[in-house]
Amino acid sequence: MARDRSEYQVYFHVGLGKAASTYLQNRVFPVLRGIRYIPRDRYRRYPAVIERTSDNRYLISREAAYRLDQRLDEFAAFKTDAQVILVLRRHDRWIASHYRRYIKNGGSLAFERYLDLDGNKPLIWGAHQIRFMTMIEAIEKRFNSRPLVLFHEELKTDPFTLIDKLCAFTGAHYHREQIDLSVVHSSWDDKQLKVARQVGKHLFREVPRAPSHPTVNRVQRRLQLWTCYGILGLAQLVPARLVNSAPLINPQSLARVRETFTDDWLACHEYAQTHNPSPTPLKR
Repeated sequence: MARDRSEYQVYFHVGLGKAASTYLQNRVFPVLRGIRYIPRDRYRRYPAVIERTSDNRYLISREAAYRLDQRLDEFAAFKTDAQVILVLRRHDRWIASHYRRYIKNGGSLAFERYLDLDGNKPLIWGAHQIRFMTMIEAIEKRFNSRPLVLFHEELKTDPFTLIDKLCAFTGAHYHREQIDLSVVHSSWDDKQLKVARQVGKHLFREVPRAPSHPTVNRVQRRLQLWTCYGILGLAQLVPARLVNSAPLINPQSLARVRETFTDDWLACHEYAQTHNPSPTPLKR
């Protein structure tokens, strides 16, 4: 007999990618107590996990990025009264990190084409896609509730306060000594990425296109990633004097991103201050 969905609460962490998702999934969510965490590698089976268990609270994490609407629709179709957790990172830092991953994975577009702030038909990212308040409004519309809005930057300045906010929202608790604050993985350096971008122009599509067949897509993606890691490894051997000295991302382009979305960033902070539950002393 199927469980009555009113018997339990679900919390969806909608990861935007490059905003501490991997850290939270690996270092924080698994050690929370009083809530069952369903890891990202079991995301597709979360309804079955919930059906065969008897917990009162579940935490499910899945990255969304530019597929945010798709993920929200999937979550809302399962449980419309679910609570959503959204972690944001300042726009310029966030999109720069996405761009670095794009280059790492074989991309070759210049940053200004990767994020097209002026065009109506962006190749990958456009201005309308990275407005965070629009994302928050999409969550409110689908779930008729306000998400918990957290900020990536706080993980560096005051990580336990961020985790306390998460616990106040979900009803979970944790032991502080179980939280590993070390970096999950480090970034590739700019020299390696510049070489990878140059080589990628001759090997891969500027705009990735996934084959329709899932198995073919998985195999093709794996082969491309292996090739890219090989290129990045060899790039370490390239003398710096042979690599273009221009920055990987023009600082003026990043400054423009930050300026363009200043109001949006401030609005997100005001939203969090107004609606996030206040952290309370929790048993650790």
